[in-house]
Amino acid sequence: MNSRSQMEKGSSSSSSSSSATATTKNAIAGFANFVKVVFLRKKAAKIGSAIILFYAILIILGPNLVPYSPYATSASINSPPSASHLLGTDYLGHDVLSQVIWGAYPSMIVAILAAIGGALLGLIVGVFAGYFSKIEGALTGISDIVLTFPPLPLLVLVGLLYAGASSLLVLILILVLWPPIARAVRSQILSVKNRPYVDAARSSGLSDFEIIKEIMIPSVASITFAYFVLNVAVAVILVTGLEYFGIGNPEIVSWGSMFYWAQQFAFYSGDWWWIFAPGIAVTTVATAFALIGFSVEEIANPRLRV
Repeated sequence: MNSRSQMEKGSSSSSSSSSATATTKNAIAGFANFVKVVFLRKKAAKIGSAIILFYAILIILGPNLVPYSPYATSASINSPPSASHLLGTDYLGHDVLSQVIWGAYPSMIVAILAAIGGALLGLIVGVFAGYFSKIEGALTGISDIVLTFPPLPLLVLVGLLYAGASSLLVLILILVLWPPIARAVRSQILSVKNRPYVDAARSSGLSDFEIIKEIMIPSVASITFAYFVLNVAVAVILVTGLEYFGIGNPEIVSWGSMFYWAQQFAFYSGDWWWIFAPGIAVTTVATAFALIGFSVEEIANPRLRV
């Protein structure tokens, strides 16, 4: 009798474990299909992807194509667009086109790293807050406190307290990007953790951390991805704004540092091309990620589907 009971228990445990594994595979397959639908069927996502691909090619090949170094000065000072300088020059004779191309990488890498960091931190906090009720109040309270502060003034304040560097920009951007993701993930986890297949996985002997890894995280992957894409657009604008205020290293060519020097010299001399060029770059990149983000959100949120 004991032997039969142990066999039935083992069979039940194996069946529950298989059910949990199948749930994980289905979640991963669902996320892959979700990404496929977004990028293959949504016109806005296609346009956004094309713009981002253009800037990716610009970052890789652009520095080898422009005839001037972004740090090289010339006798052509405050020169409007011409055949020799397609986007004009600044107050020291720097070629604006070269600076826009060379400045794309520092601006975008900071934004992407900050969005990745914000997504990972928001995912971890949201999952733990939703799954473990004992620490839910503390984690939710921290995210609510961060959300009460307006982002840009908070970032400027933190940035002014410490020496400027790209790593600092990434960290302080993560500081304001993670709370909305944590709240969205927590809400989803609260609705998932009491479903029958989670109870089956728990009764089969899977630990809480195994359930989190195999069931919870795959179930919120789409939400996290959606927020990541939208946060890249937000981070591009924020990092440019921070560098405009002098947070970071203004000696490194980036779109933000171009605005930093332009607000000191270009406005007074009427060098509209010096402001126009990085402005268009920031606008198009932010718009591209926003288009993808809206497409992701439309697929992830059934209420937005037409």
